[in-house]
Amino acid sequence: MKQVILNIPENKYELFIDFIKNIEFIKDYNELTNDVSNEEQEIILNRIKNTKKDDLKTWDEVSNTIILK
Repeated sequence: MKQVILNIPENKYELFIDFIKNIEFIKDYNELTNDVSNEEQEIILNRIKNTKKDDLKTWDEVSNTIILK
């Protein structure tokens, strides 16, 4: 699947959306269901809030520990 991001001028937005809604295979991002429950969202937000900067690692540090099989 491919994803496309477009910048649409404000005055053309409604016309563009009307056109897109008539294409069956396109889903409006805003209409997609959220698969993460409110409880899970709360857990994630708490983890972010309580994260200490000293506990974080860079991608280079993490990637060096990955073992490929």
